[in-house]
Amino acid sequence: MNIIHTRLAFTNPWDRWYYFRNLGSVSGMLFKHTAWELEHTYYSPLLLDFELQWNYKTDHAGLELGVGIVGYGVHFRIHDTRHWNYATDSWETGQLHDHFETNS
Repeated sequence: MNIIHTRLAFTNPWDRWYYFRNLGSVSGMLFKHTAWELEHTYYSPLLLDFELQWNYKTDHAGLELGVGIVGYGVHFRIHDTRHWNYATDSWETGQLHDHFETNS
C-alpha cells in the first residue's frame, strides 16, 4: 500500500531508442530484514526525473528516492527484504528463507 508516491518526469518525445543501462549499484543490510541500495542508471528518454515513494504492507516495502537529469539518474532505496502475505496480513519469511538465515 502506498503512503506516498509522487513522480515528476519530463521526457524527450522524439527519443525512439528507449535505451536503459544500469551503470552501477551498491547495497547492504542495515538490520535483519532491512536493506539499502544505491543505483546509478541511464535511461535515454528522460530529460528530468524526480520520484519519491514510501509504501508498506507490500513486497519489499520501504522508502525510495530517485533523481535524474538528461537520462542519468541516481536512486536510493531502504526496504524490507521480506514479502507481504495478503492472506494472513503479515510478513512472510518462508521456511526455505528461514533455513538459510539460521544456517549461514
